[in-house]
Amino acid sequence: MRSILTVLTLLAIVLALALRVPRTEAADADRTTWGATDPTWSPDSSRIAFSLYGSIWEVNAKGGEARQLTTSDGYHAHPAWSPDGKYIAYVSGDPPAGRLPYITGRLAVLELSNNTTRTIQTSFPVAGSPTWAASSSSVIAGLLMPGQGSLLHEIPINGTTPRQIQFPMQRGPAGPWAPSSRAGNTIFLANTRYSPIQIWSLPAAAQPIMVQMPLTRYTPGDIFQITGLSAMPDASAVIYSGAHVNGKGDHELYIVPAKGGQPRAITNTTRDEFSPAVSPDGRNIAHVSNHLGNIDIFTMPVAGGEKHHVALTTLKFRNPSGHLRIRINDETGQPTRARLYVIASDGKAYTPKGVPAFYQMLDPGKPREGFFIASGDDTLPAPSGKLTLVAVKGFEYKIAERAIDISSGQTAEITIQMERWTNWLQRGWYTGENHFHANYNGVYYQRPPDSLAWLQAEDLNAANMIVANSEGAFIHVKELFTAGLSPLSTSRYCRYWGQEYRNSDPLGHMAFLNITKQVPPSYTSVIGSNSSYDFPLNTMAAIEARKQGGLVSYVHPMGVSSDVYDTNLGAKEAPLTAALGGMDSIDVLPRGGLAYELWYRFLNAGFHITPGAGTDVFTNWRGVNNIPGSSRQYVDVGSQMTWQRWIDRYREGRNFVSNGPLLTFNVNGNPPGAILKPAPGSTYTARISAEVTARMPIDKLELIHNGEVIATSAGGPLTKEVAITASSWFAARASGPPSRAVIGQPQAHSAAVYVEFGGKPTIVRQDVELMIAMLDRLWAYLEERNNFGPSGNRAQAKTLFDQGLAHYRAKLN
Repeated sequence: MRSILTVLTLLAIVLALALRVPRTEAADADRTTWGATDPTWSPDSSRIAFSLYGSIWEVNAKGGEARQLTTSDGYHAHPAWSPDGKYIAYVSGDPPAGRLPYITGRLAVLELSNNTTRTIQTSFPVAGSPTWAASSSSVIAGLLMPGQGSLLHEIPINGTTPRQIQFPMQRGPAGPWAPSSRAGNTIFLANTRYSPIQIWSLPAAAQPIMVQMPLTRYTPGDIFQITGLSAMPDASAVIYSGAHVNGKGDHELYIVPAKGGQPRAITNTTRDEFSPAVSPDGRNIAHVSNHLGNIDIFTMPVAGGEKHHVALTTLKFRNPSGHLRIRINDETGQPTRARLYVIASDGKAYTPKGVPAFYQMLDPGKPREGFFIASGDDTLPAPSGKLTLVAVKGFEYKIAERAIDISSGQTAEITIQMERWTNWLQRGWYTGENHFHANYNGVYYQRPPDSLAWLQAEDLNAANMIVANSEGAFIHVKELFTAGLSPLSTSRYCRYWGQEYRNSDPLGHMAFLNITKQVPPSYTSVIGSNSSYDFPLNTMAAIEARKQGGLVSYVHPMGVSSDVYDTNLGAKEAPLTAALGGMDSIDVLPRGGLAYELWYRFLNAGFHITPGAGTDVFTNWRGVNNIPGSSRQYVDVGSQMTWQRWIDRYREGRNFVSNGPLLTFNVNGNPPGAILKPAPGSTYTARISAEVTARMPIDKLELIHNGEVIATSAGGPLTKEVAITASSWFAARASGPPSRAVIGQPQAHSAAVYVEFGGKPTIVRQDVELMIAMLDRLWAYLEERNNFGPSGNRAQAKTLFDQGLAHYRAKLN
C-alpha cells in the first residue's frame, strides 16, 4: 500500500507540473522581509526554525511572532530540527563570506526542553547543512577534510567518534560544500563526484559494499549549480534549488524521483529560490526567495502553486531587548546615507526591517562585521546592553564610531554627524569606478534604487554598472541596460549601465563604459552556449565598443603571479587590443603591485593608457566580496560634473586611482595626462612633485620614471628634478600599512605625464619585446586549444595578430 501511495503521489506531482509551471511571485509591494534563511520544519509541520542575524529563531509556519532560540557566541546557521522534536542542530562559525550565506564551523545542538546548547567536537570543521539520522541520536553533515573536500559523516550527539559515510575519489577532492538530506534509509546529497554536479543517493546504514547512485544527468554544457536540497519524507523524490546557467539562469526549485529521471521545475519566477525544506507531512516546501529584494522565507505546496510569505510580525529575543533609532547627517546637517556597521551586545549585527545585512571586514586581521546601507534615519531591534556603531562614508569623511546602551523595552536614539576631513569636489575632482555588479549569483536582488543608495553611501560619483554573464550564457541584469544614464542618476551621482565583455579563459575580461548598445556576443569560450569559441577576439569587440564612444578598460588584469597566464582572468590579449587602438585603460586597482607592473610595460611600449579602478563588487552577496568604490579613480572634471565630461577626462588621463590615499602630482606644474613635447635633440629638466593626504597612515610616497622608482619619502611631500634627453613618462604612487575600513593595503597611483621629444612616444626595447612575446604565447595557446570555430575565424584572428606583431616590430625599428 505504501509503495502504491508513493507512486500516486509522484504521478500527481508530475501531472501538476506538466500542466502548469506557475509563476509564484508575491506582490512587489510586500516590504515585510527580515532576511531569514535556512528553514527547517518541526516534526508536526506546524513551525519553522531558521537563521536570522546570526541566531536561530522559530515561528509558526503561517508567520507571526518569531522567537529567538540561540544566544551563544558565533554566527549560527543551517538549523535542522530532529525527528523527535527535542533538538535543533546547527553550525556556529564566522559570518558568511561569499555569494551564499553558507558558513563552516562547529556543530552545535540546542536542547529545546531546557534551552541549553552543547558543541559537538569534530576533528574538522562542519561544511554542510546538517540533517538528522532517523534515531535523533546522530547528525549527518559534511566535514571539511584537508585536501579531500567536504565528506559526509554520521556524528553522534553524545560525543562518540563520527562514522565516515562518504570517501574521496582517487581522481580528486569532493566539493567544499555538501548539502544533504535523509529520508528513510537513504541519504541524498549534491556532489561533484564526477563533474558536473549531480544529485546522488547513498545508503544511510553501514554497508559491506555501497553503491552511490546519480539521480540527475546534467552535462558540462548545462553549467548547473545546486544550492540546497530536501528529500520527500517517504524518500520518493528530492526537491532541490538549482540554476541552469546556460538556460534560464536563475535559481528555481526542481523535483527529481529517487530512482532518477528527468527533473521538473516546481517554480518559474524572475528571481531566485534557495534552501528548500519539505515539511514532515510531505505537503509543503519552505524555501528562501529574493523576489522582494531582501531574502525571506516562503512556503508553497509540494505540487506547485502560489507562495505564502512567512511574515515575521515581531522579534521576541530570548533576553531583554529594545530598539535603536539612528540618524546620520552630513557636514551640512542634512540626512545622508552611509555604510553602518552594527555590533550589538551579543556581538552580532542587526538591521532595520526589510534592509539586507552584509558582512565584510572592518578592521584588518579580524572577522567580518555586519553592516547595512543606512538611509539617514533608521530604526532597528537589538538586545539590551552596549551597542557600537561605526559609520563609513567614502574616502573624504572621518570614520565615526559611537556607543550607546540599549534598554529593555525602550527605543534609544542617537545622531551621528559625519565630518569631512577634506573636500575634493570643491577642487573639481569626481570619483568613479569601472566594475560594479548589482546582481551576480548572490542571494539578494538589488533594484536600481539599491544601487543608487550604495553610491550615495560611499560618496561615489560615477559607476559603470555591469551587464555580464558569469559561468554560462545567462546575462545578468540585461533588462536594466538603458543606453545612457540611468533615470535615477542625479547631478552628483551618475549610474551608467555598461558591459563586462568576458572570455572564459584565454583572452581576458574588459569593461565597456559609455556604450549605447551591448557589444555581441558579450562572452566567448563558454562551453554549451551559442558562443563557445575563442572568437571573436576581445580586440574586435573593443574596437566595436570604441566606435560607439565607449571607453575600454581591461579588468583584474593580473593574479598573484607575475605570469599573466597563471590566472584565467588575466589580460592576455591586452597587448593586441592596445596595438590595434582598442584600449583606453587598465584597472590597476584593487590589484596594485603586479597590475602596476603590467601597466608600466604598456607605457614603456609607447601607449597612453590611463590607470583605472574597478572593484568587481557583487552587491547581492550577503558575504559581499568588496565595497563599491573601495577602489576608485579620481577624475579632474572641473567646475561641473557630467557623465560625458567625466568619461572624456578619464580617457585623457586626468586622474589618479586610490583605495583611500589622495594624491597630488605634477611635472613642471603639468597635471596627469599632460603630453609635453620638447624639441628633438634638446635636454628637458623635469621637476616632479607629489603629495599625499589620507585619513589613514601613509608611510611611502614614490616617484616613478619609466617604471622605475627614482625617489622615495616616508609619506611626506616629494620633489625631484630629472634631466632627460629621450622620451619618458613620470608618475607617483603612495602606500601605507593595513588600516580600518580599507580592503587590502592603502595605495594610490597617479596617471602619467608624458614627455615626448619630437612627439615620439616612450620606447623601452625590452618591454616592446615583452609585448611581442605575449602575443606569440597567446597565439600558441589559441592554436593549442584549436577552438576558433567555423572556417575563416582562424584566418581573421591570425590577420589581427600579424597586424599587432607588425605594430611592435615597427616600434623596435
